[in-house]
Amino acid sequence: MKQITRSLLLLIAVCFLGGMLAPAGALAAKVKAKPEQTVGYVNRQQIFSSYPGIQETLKEIQALREAAQQDYDTRSKGLPEAERQALNDTIAREEARKEDLLMKPVGDKIEASIKAVAEEKGLTVIIDAATVVYGGIDITADVIAKLKQ
Repeated sequence: MKQITRSLLLLIAVCFLGGMLAPAGALAAKVKAKPEQTVGYVNRQQIFSSYPGIQETLKEIQALREAAQQDYDTRSKGLPEAERQALNDTIAREEARKEDLLMKPVGDKIEASIKAVAEEKGLTVIIDAATVVYGGIDITADVIAKLKQ
């Protein structure tokens, strides 16, 4: 009877230890496995320069700047320095506001495309390519393709 009890206790102990060690082995296998990449990166300059219609938008901005300069040159003649500076500030603010109005849709569409591609690829973090030293997934080409759709 003692022999059976001892054997039974030994069997229970082996099963208990086996049950305790099995998850640890599985956990160790997961730790050793290569972690899934969740960080992506984009080359924002490349995306910006590939944006459909960006050259026309940039030409329009350049024309705004030239018009602002001409406006300043015309209106500032004969004004004292303090008034010229105030005029310059006013014209510069208005020109910057107009530029922002032109560029906001571009920036919004680029951000939406980056977010959409990131979600499609299961990426949780997207950084600019200029900050990447090692690793990550480059989604620049995918973002450009999404923008051109």
